[in-house]
Amino acid sequence: MEKKAQIDKVLDVRGFSCPWCILKTKSILSQMEPGKLLEVLASDPQIIKDLPSVLKQGDDLLIRVDKDKKVYRLYVRRGEHEVKGARNKVKPLNTCLRR
Repeated sequence: MEKKAQIDKVLDVRGFSCPWCILKTKSILSQMEPGKLLEVLASDPQIIKDLPSVLKQGDDLLIRVDKDKKVYRLYVRRGEHEVKGARNKVKPLNTCLRR
């Protein structure tokens, strides 16, 4: 029998809708150490469709999704590697506004 994984952090976004739920999830994940497990509690069913596609862009992994009455529980493992160039690459404002 498989041991239950230890949850390192819980994010409760029940009552909020996507894309805010996705943005908050990514923000919390970016602050976690690699390999740590985040449990996301959500009420918006759209998160089940949107979160996996967003996570594919990086190294974080959606491990499991459970539905308990009106609450979705999503378990996300923080990726082991940082996406190259994802951090500390902020363009100056003037270059962002150029056409």
